[in-house]
Amino acid sequence: MTKVLFFKAPDAFGVIDMNLPAERIVRAVNQGRWEDVLPDAPGPLFARQQGDVVVITPSAPPPEEALPRLSRREHEVLVLLGEGLTTAQIALKLGLRPRTIRGYVANMKARLDAHNIQQLVARAVALGLFRPEV
Repeated sequence: MTKVLFFKAPDAFGVIDMNLPAERIVRAVNQGRWEDVLPDAPGPLFARQQGDVVVITPSAPPPEEALPRLSRREHEVLVLLGEGLTTAQIALKLGLRPRTIRGYVANMKARLDAHNIQQLVARAVALGLFRPEV
């Protein structure tokens, strides 16, 4: 069973469980045969594998230079958000103030055009900024 994170639009996504190997899903989508795995999805689509998760977006990936850059600390915070920790829990774990963590989150949300933490994490995964542990 492969988990697929499918972005229908920049702010709308769903999670689908598929009985196909991740490599087969990625290959079909990137070869223009997304109807084989997602019959009702409009194309063109792009897929990439992030660990055990396949991320599918409505278009080709952004050029490498267009990807937002995260500092080491922002990346740490992002990974911990992806694990489901709150800003208070992250602050305690990293030995920082909650206000500092909220500042990191606000900066990342602005750079990734996210309105909430869930959207921030989903967009970061879609852009390949980190790989979630499933």
